Amino acid sequence: MAMVSVATVAWSFAGLFTRSLTLDACTTVAWRSFAGGLFLFAWWASRRRSRGLGDLAKLKWYDGAAVLAGIVAQGAYSACLFLTSVAHVAVIYAATPFIAALLAWWWLGERMAAPTLAAILVSMAGIVTVVAGSTGAGSVSGDGLALLMTAAFAVLIVLAKAFPGLRVAETMFISAFATFLLFVPFSHTEGLDLRNGILVGAYGAINLVLAYALFMQGARLVPAATAGLIVTLEIVLSPLWVWLFVGETVDRWTVSGGAIVFGAVVGHLLYGARRAATGRAGTPVTHSNALSHE
Repeated sequence: MAMVSVATVAWSFAGLFTRSLTLDACTTVAWRSFAGGLFLFAWWASRRRSRGLGDLAKLKWYDGAAVLAGIVAQGAYSACLFLTSVAHVAVIYAATPFIAALLAWWWLGERMAAPTLAAILVSMAGIVTVVAGSTGAGSVSGDGLALLMTAAFAVLIVLAKAFPGLRVAETMFISAFATFLLFVPFSHTEGLDLRNGILVGAYGAINLVLAYALFMQGARLVPAATAGLIVTLEIVLSPLWVWLFVGETVDRWTVSGGAIVFGAVVGHLLYGARRAATGRAGTPVTHSNALSHE
């Protein structure tokens, strides 16, 4: 539980890192992806050692699909924080497991229980509430990018479910480097001073590698619903940090929509945990943010 909690806190600092940087969106996306990919590659290489090259040679077509989804997710993830509030991104992103459930129903033919469908409808109502409070073209486009990011993360979750052999770490650092190559031509190095360099490096290392490693280790030792409940706290933590340190406020539309989505996620997880504990159902749909945050 401690490892999952620290991972959640690490993920929740994404908005604060973005607000602390004095770089434009393309520069931030490029160098955050490069730093995250470099640290993740180093972590992966230290674990795989001589087997690493063999793993890369065994990548399948679905690994390539995950790389493409990862490029969209990583690019939209950092970019949307420049265009809309951190709270909007956190609330929209919290719907990832429900969008993944819809994709799994449509693509894999998975049965969707009535409580899951109810939670999806409630969470969508929360997102509509948040977006309804958007003002200005920038905020609307930022919310759109957040929805695109959420859909891309949901695709990653369903790919991992459909293909158990999916090589998660490999596809994530490849997509990080590919994202860097796509955005670096549009970046500007003149603003990349020592302060920004340290911040963007920490952004990639903490928000991607540290959080990913801790979650993957900790999630193995606690029930899936417990891990999901802890990760859901990011909806609260992400807006909290930017309010405390940079004074970014949250409007009533976002508070209302966030409360609706938070209630849908927590209620669904608690319901699934209770049914699993009593043995009346199979494995509940979990808050699969391990893949999401990568």
